[in-house]
Amino acid sequence: MNGVDCPDGLARCTGGLVEASRLAILPQPCRGSPEQCTCPWERLAECHRGCVADGLEVVVEREKASAQLCAPEADAGATARILAVTSPSGCEEEDLFRCAGGAVVSCSESAVVAICARGCSVEGASIDRGQPVSREAAFAILCSR
Repeated sequence: MNGVDCPDGLARCTGGLVEASRLAILPQPCRGSPEQCTCPWERLAECHRGCVADGLEVVVEREKASAQLCAPEADAGATARILAVTSPSGCEEEDLFRCAGGAVVSCSESAVVAICARGCSVEGASIDRGQPVSREAAFAILCSR
């Protein structure tokens, strides 16, 4: 069978809307409408302050998606303490940032760049290279809030 596998378990925030991917298989070639030939996304929440990083797709539980991908309230407090310490990173080749042991690692620098105040949102969570995300956005997404 020719088809495209659509993943489950991804979340994204675009234009202030948080969405989660849904498992599906699309036939190839697809002869339906553009909506029928695109992997499905389920709307989860609307961000009152916008997205931390617009268009970023990450692996995160549906229940945590809006808390991690929506921009925090102005009085939310710090999510991380910034520092720069060279350290073995444990990054995979495709990682831009990774959170492990409560620390956010910049994989390109092989350095711990922040310590999460409340630990990682998910131990071992990462953001892939090529994603539109700043260091500060990575702290907000990878550190538990």
